[in-house]
Amino acid sequence: MALYSLPQASRIFPPPPLVYQTTPTLKRVNDIPLTRQFLKDVLMDLSERLYRSFRRQVRLVVHGGAVMVLHPSFNHRRSTQDVDYIHCSFLTEYRALGFLDAEERLRACIAETAFRFNLGANLMNDHADVALPTAFECVPANLFNPILND
Repeated sequence: MALYSLPQASRIFPPPPLVYQTTPTLKRVNDIPLTRQFLKDVLMDLSERLYRSFRRQVRLVVHGGAVMVLHPSFNHRRSTQDVDYIHCSFLTEYRALGFLDAEERLRACIAETAFRFNLGANLMNDHADVALPTAFECVPANLFNPILND
């Protein structure tokens, strides 16, 4: 008796494309202060959406005012208007894990969270990515970015 191994179904038929809901209509700019507790609630909602979308824990590097609002030792900053995060490292990491649509998934989750809390489209932004340090390696002379290149 011979046993035959059939290829996995995903190799025979490509997986169905993910369908993203239409991006909800959002205010262009957030005008609601994100206090410590409110920011925790917003980020918890985003975290749950990301987990459902990626089926795994997702890492986002957050910096700026949101970090100061959330840090228990900093009491001089009561709120922020947005959450700054490093987008390029997120894309590099999750594309390497096989999530070729990582950007679309992330942006859909952010938009859904912003809509739920009536926040602006700029709730989370990656504006600081343009200022990330880059340099040329000595050998070979390739462009090097310390965030993207571990």
